[in-house]
Amino acid sequence: MKFTAVIWFAASLASAEPITNSLGMKLVRIEPGSFIMGQDGPAADYKMVKHPEKFDDADWDEKPAHRVMITQPFYMGATEVTVGQYRQSDPEFRSKVSDEEAVSAITWDQAVKFCVWLSQKEDKTYRLPTEAEWEYACRAGTTTLFHTGDALPNGFQSWSSDIGYAERYFKDGVLPQPYRKETKTSLRVAQTAPNAWGLHDMHGNVAEWCSDWYGPYEASDQTDPIGRSEGDFRVFRGGHHSAFVRLLRSANRAAWLPQTRNNKTGFRLVLGEYPKGQTLPPSPVPLNAQNVRPGAIKIKKAPQDVPVFLAPKPFVKVTPDSFGPLFSSHNHSPAITECPNGDLLAVWYSCVDEGGAELNNIASRLRHGSHEWEPASPFWDGPDVNDHGPKLWWDGQRTLYHLVRGRDENLIRTSKDNGVTWSRPVIAQPVGEFGNQLIRLADNTFVITNDARQSSLVFSQDEGKTWGFNNVQQRPSDFRPGGKGYRYPGIHAPIVQLADGRIMAFSRNDPPADQARFDFKTPISYSSDLGKTWTYTASGFPAISSVQRAALIRLKDDALLLCSFTDQWRDWKNRKGMKFKSKTGEFTGYGMFAAVSFDEGKTWPVRKLITPGGKDQSINMIDRGLCVLSDTMAEPCGYLAATQTRDGNIQLITSKNHYVFNLAWLKALPEVP
Repeated sequence: MKFTAVIWFAASLASAEPITNSLGMKLVRIEPGSFIMGQDGPAADYKMVKHPEKFDDADWDEKPAHRVMITQPFYMGATEVTVGQYRQSDPEFRSKVSDEEAVSAITWDQAVKFCVWLSQKEDKTYRLPTEAEWEYACRAGTTTLFHTGDALPNGFQSWSSDIGYAERYFKDGVLPQPYRKETKTSLRVAQTAPNAWGLHDMHGNVAEWCSDWYGPYEASDQTDPIGRSEGDFRVFRGGHHSAFVRLLRSANRAAWLPQTRNNKTGFRLVLGEYPKGQTLPPSPVPLNAQNVRPGAIKIKKAPQDVPVFLAPKPFVKVTPDSFGPLFSSHNHSPAITECPNGDLLAVWYSCVDEGGAELNNIASRLRHGSHEWEPASPFWDGPDVNDHGPKLWWDGQRTLYHLVRGRDENLIRTSKDNGVTWSRPVIAQPVGEFGNQLIRLADNTFVITNDARQSSLVFSQDEGKTWGFNNVQQRPSDFRPGGKGYRYPGIHAPIVQLADGRIMAFSRNDPPADQARFDFKTPISYSSDLGKTWTYTASGFPAISSVQRAALIRLKDDALLLCSFTDQWRDWKNRKGMKFKSKTGEFTGYGMFAAVSFDEGKTWPVRKLITPGGKDQSINMIDRGLCVLSDTMAEPCGYLAATQTRDGNIQLITSKNHYVFNLAWLKALPEVP
């Protein structure tokens, strides 16, 4: 009966005349009614992400589906706001773009500013739609995946040729027919058929900002909902060109930072008073931020002449077969820091596929005095945004830093209460995965490596308030065959500052041509000008490959600690290992090792395999894979992150496990294997 009533409203609108405002914008009347918001059903899974043409599964944040009542009529733009319409408020905006294209690269704040401008111009109330109004208008009485049914017509969704996902996701490297629309070469509006209300481009073209703060749904029926009372992200809906069709479903949700812009996001106007519904409270506090001991504590340094080694324990604890917001499929790229209150906080990304829109940051906390990490819980997630490569750092006083790559920007946010609450993020460019550990130089400059090609370092000279970078000055000899520049200082590079002021980085080079350049050794790079120029050489340590990342930190006694791997993971079957000292001679060991330098990296006399030793024991590693630890075998792969806590112990994590040891243990020779 409800379905029939809403369809009657839509049918009655077919003969109603839309209105046209002073900008020439056509708006159609959306009548009150009720609908089921969201989507229940099977959870998205590994098969869905690897075969995204199968788009009938629901995301976790679309549940529970719930009834929503829209009590007042409103007018909605028949199309997205166009460039020509937007230019009437900003004549200089994107002068080379056609007037008929949907406006894009607009922040949420700019969209709201445009609404205010037009409201003042016409003395009427223009605004962004609420998320509920948007989905109600999109569905136009339908209960199917799209307003066109349970599939979009062939050619409905367009795909930019420079995206390059076809080769990654489809065996033959060809996009399935529903994604192809070779005739569409621009973002010109109204190139697809409208829904029953007369609204074009509700699926695809550009995504559209809504007014709501993002947060999980409530199960109860709601009237004129207007979202959460606060949050980190503003909702955008409808998907965009070059996105898989499942991200264009009527129920699909996405959101991002209101001060950022992206060339796939625009907006659509509503004319009408703001709904009188109630805001929902802020999103529930995740476990890692609950009941956290406030303030800071003093921690006594333990005796450093007594060896300490604690057998590895998992810090990644995700329920098997979990598919959002925590994913059991792939948990990787971790970071770790000590908090002022003595807790250890670890954060990493969780997903089904590293390139997927579902990827997010999750975290776990090891409370001071506890011996077990807590189960993982959400930490930071712009829904349907691949927020990649998180990093953590404590400045040694009261501030924690969280760094992450976003849509088209890098982001830095801070916490002054041991990770319970976090600031609004500061934007840093250029976009690229942060390398590894953030460090502070002698002059108080904060520096972290960046995997972007145009810059190797991102830095702040005002304690994190603003961030900048230097363009890398490359010479012809720095370019590989094919014209691609050598990426200083490689990718995923941890760094330290040397006593002479230079920055030293150990990096990973995946292409065999780059590895041959350094005789298949890990390259070391040096810069004395914040990354403008680099010199580089081969280290004495083996090159590492995919699924491996080194860690490099300066210890509190000024020694340097490097943790890496004896062999490339991609060539583990043909591993050669490294020579290590024992109490009675040398032996060949394999996998994760530590090396210590007491002369600013000139020599590394201490080298030790990081393993508890003894009889063979099998443990989990990344993605629930198994490896064997023994006197001669350590974990063979993983992204490493390390910090030294105030008690003097070294806290090292792989992509799965947490190791604790000290310098005395590293110096102590093992028994004969």
